[in-house]
Formats: sequence, C-alpha cells, structure tokens
Amino acid sequence: MWGRLSQSVLPDVHYLDGEILRLTIRMAPYRKNVPRLFTRVGGLLLLISLVLTGLSFLPGWPPSARFWFGALVILGLYLFGYGLQSLLLYEQWQFILTDKRIILITPDPSRRGFADAIYLKQGKIQVLDTNWSSSPFWGMFQAVKGSRDVMLSMSGYEFQETGAKVKGGLRFPDVTPDNIRRLEALIFG
Repeated sequence: MWGRLSQSVLPDVHYLDGEILRLTIRMAPYRKNVPRLFTRVGGLLLLISLVLTGLSFLPGWPPSARFWFGALVILGLYLFGYGLQSLLLYEQWQFILTDKRIILITPDPSRRGFADAIYLKQGKIQVLDTNWSSSPFWGMFQAVKGSRDVMLSMSGYEFQETGAKVKGGLRFPDVTPDNIRRLEALIFG
C-alpha cells in the first residue's frame, strides 16, 4: 500500500528498453532552497515557541505571554507547512526529454498533493512560450535570476485582438534560462 501511495505523490519514470535520456528539467534551484529555509525557520520557531508557551504557564509569566507565544506557534506551523508543501511541488515538477518521447511529471490539478506522469510521443510540442510568474513572490526571484514560467502546448497559439495566447498549454514554473535554451534546441532543432 505504501508503494502505491508514494507513486501517487512522487511517480517513478518508466523508461523503455534502450531509451536514451537527453534532458531533465526541474524548477530553478531557488524553488527548493527558499522552501527549505522556510521549513527550517518554521521548525525552529515552532520548537522555541512551544517551549516558551509551556513555560508561560509557570507562575510569574503574564497571561498575555501565552497569547504571543501561541501566535508564534501558529506562525511556525504556517512556515513549516508552507515549506513542506513547496518542497513537494518542487519534487513533483519534472520535464524529461528522451530520444523517443517527452515525459512530464506534474501536480494533479484536481487532487492536491498528488502528481501525474504524462508520456508524450517525441516531437508533438509545437509551442514553447516563456512568461512571468503570476506570484509576485516568485516573480521577484525570476527578475533577479532570469528564470521564467514556460508554457508548453501541442496545439499552438490563439490570436486575439490584444496579441497571441498559448492555446491549451501546460505551465511549467520557474525554468532557468540555460534549460529554456536547451529545451528549445532539443524540441525545435
């Protein structure tokens, strides 16, 4: 049962016999490092605030201390939980290009915490478009590091009065500039 559950959260890639791996792309390293920092800070804050909350029940502590230490417990839980969730998302996003096909591992849009493995026949992606993140927090990192969200589509662009928009695309978050160039060369080269 544990194996089936772990495959639902972090699927293993099944390669064909003789299949040659050309490129593996994950999100930019800051999408792992920042949540790791949040997890560590949140865990430390949680530990310290739990100890202080326990001590605040001893005589001599003002009643308001329990409130503030309780607020720190909640903040620590939030940072720790956010960090763990973001680390899981980092592990779930993968773009794998082989000599025979494209393999995408993405979070399941309808089930939070689960992921899907999608296997596509080589050469079916027609559009690779780069965009800024919709999150101002990650957009700040993109501005500094040069990473962008990459839209991949099998059906092309849809032209509108205000410009062109990727039709039916999958957004892969925070891809580094060198991985974008390698991906363009392998898909369109």
